[in-house]
Amino acid sequence: MPTLELTTLIPDRTSKEVLDFCLEGVNFPKIFPERVTPLGDIDLSNLRIEAGRQFRFRHWMFNLIPSNWTVTIREVGDTHFVDEMLKGPLRAFRHEHRVAAGEGGTLYTDRVTYSAIGGAFSEGLLVNGYMRRIFEARHRNMLQLLS
Repeated sequence: MPTLELTTLIPDRTSKEVLDFCLEGVNFPKIFPERVTPLGDIDLSNLRIEAGRQFRFRHWMFNLIPSNWTVTIREVGDTHFVDEMLKGPLRAFRHEHRVAAGEGGTLYTDRVTYSAIGGAFSEGLLVNGYMRRIFEARHRNMLQLLS
């Protein structure tokens, strides 16, 4: 399965501040570069990410193609949390969010392991580039919001 890993230094923020920002549900659509709509009775303004919780949302790929996701939070710790797709547009998707002290701030890392329907062919043709674009934009958005 392909793995994408990106790390960004968030200056002048502690690891706790960065992780707390990520754990607040209201920040998810702010970070995401494409439109995201919660499904069901989710109130993002009153949502804290916790282990065992499941969420449904619609992600508008390329801001045009609706794609429904069901994810579960597998782990939450002092320096990380992990979400995993239960149902959605990919064969598999696991996303690790990690924070660590860095010089002058916090290193934030996204590590995404995924498998596309259609296998290596569709991954090479479309999915790998799409994932890189989405996660690079997420890092730019986080940097802007937390700076």
